[in-house]
Amino acid sequence: MRISFLLALLATLWLANCNTDDETPVPDDTVVEAGAGVLVTNEGGFNDGNASVSYYRFGDNTIQQEIFAGVNERPLGDILQSMTLVGDTAYLVLNNSQRIEIVDVKTFESLGAIAVQGSPRYFLPIDEETAYVSDLFGGVVHVVDLSLRAVIVSVPLPQNWAEQMIKVGNEVFVSCPSSFGQPPSRQLYVIDAVNHVLVDSIEVGLSPTAMLQDAAGSIWVLCSGDFDTNTPGGLYQVDPQTKAVLQSFPFADNNIGFAPRLAIDKAGSRLYYTKIGLYTMPINAGALPSEPLITADGRDLYGLGIEPGTGNIWLGDAGDYKSRQMIYRYDGDGNLLDSKLAGVAPSGFYFY
Repeated sequence: MRISFLLALLATLWLANCNTDDETPVPDDTVVEAGAGVLVTNEGGFNDGNASVSYYRFGDNTIQQEIFAGVNERPLGDILQSMTLVGDTAYLVLNNSQRIEIVDVKTFESLGAIAVQGSPRYFLPIDEETAYVSDLFGGVVHVVDLSLRAVIVSVPLPQNWAEQMIKVGNEVFVSCPSSFGQPPSRQLYVIDAVNHVLVDSIEVGLSPTAMLQDAAGSIWVLCSGDFDTNTPGGLYQVDPQTKAVLQSFPFADNNIGFAPRLAIDKAGSRLYYTKIGLYTMPINAGALPSEPLITADGRDLYGLGIEPGTGNIWLGDAGDYKSRQMIYRYDGDGNLLDSKLAGVAPSGFYFY
């Protein structure tokens, strides 16, 4: 009787501590929890091999540095240009290392790598088996077989520099900024993503750089302008179906900074862009904003991200591009909420 009573008591205590409403326990090897923070990509110094990823946690406002190196016990590489999240997998594009590191986003354990000759910039999934990778100097967009983890063909472009990409239906739109030694570029190029061939181009402003798609399906292009002729760039709205420029918003001057950024809120209805300071405008605006929402105040605003759940604005300061620099979190009205020291040249914010 005593043994039976003790067993029943233990079972009762065990059941009392099992609450089906509790969250699933986080495994010990988890570094990144879904919805719990923001991943910060730190470009690193050129030829210094000190690219890194930081992880800022919302709950206690702490930041963990160099999570890739900490988990894998080796440096990430040289110049972390961008990161793309595909489900629970992250593709980290290392420009100067000529490699795309593949990691499990939860544990940040390396799952392998894709070698890309040239200077890879951005990674775009086409389907479950294929991805595109843009290139800084090669005048191509590389086609990657994800099963083989290898480049299988490259699509030639008229411009040397292929930058950001957006897939709409079976077409991929590629921004091509002006390249040194080539005529100034005004073109978005369109690739048939089924046959991997160039099929069209769209003329926008000088040196189209950053791109995104809004809730209505329009593509917005930030053009950085031409520094040799001091010709300003601007924002351009493009219909991907008709290939027509719907609206153009030329900038008043060419004072845009080294690497202008473009972002959009979760609803896809409000744009954010850097032009020394940070500006914001709704997609149905009739004119550019006259004043920045957040002034640079001597900082080199190099990273930009919009937090999906709150609309908070994240900015990274490149500083001297050699030492660790600050990241800043603002609310939607431009009020500073927090700041932390991140890695060298924090350039991107990714919300898993």
